[in-house]
Amino acid sequence: MAVLLLPSLAGAAVPCDHSPEAQQGRQTADTSRPGSARGDSPRKAWWIDESARAELSITDQQSASIDQVWQHSLPKLRESREQLDKLEDVLSQMILDAADEAAVVAQIDRVESARAEANKTRTLMLYRMNRLLTPDQRVKLKAMHDRMEAARRQPKAPPAPR
Repeated sequence: MAVLLLPSLAGAAVPCDHSPEAQQGRQTADTSRPGSARGDSPRKAWWIDESARAELSITDQQSASIDQVWQHSLPKLRESREQLDKLEDVLSQMILDAADEAAVVAQIDRVESARAEANKTRTLMLYRMNRLLTPDQRVKLKAMHDRMEAARRQPKAPPAPR
């Protein structure tokens, strides 16, 4: 289903890493474009990138409409992410403090509810973007996404000896 394969901002299934390094990465990440909220290097959105647009045959109108969906969703995505981070911080502290189990369970419920809300917001945004594409463009986008994921999963080659 192509709608779930589009790049995301929310990174909804984010591990619960609350190390100072992870916190710093989240605080400084540029979330203006897809990929950057996860600490990846910011990349041009596929609906704006000229080579991706050419590969997918995205029209100027489609690009503008998809960008409008993105821009409209961005504040809610950021808000959802911030709320999730705060709730996870509280949960992590409760675990470190060996808080009462019932209180931890209640906090887990709050965290997972926030995660579900973030996922819902992201999925709805992707659905709206997907509706703006033709069936052929959806197939091409899925193929593009599959290539990017395969390349991303390739182990990095060690540096050559000097």
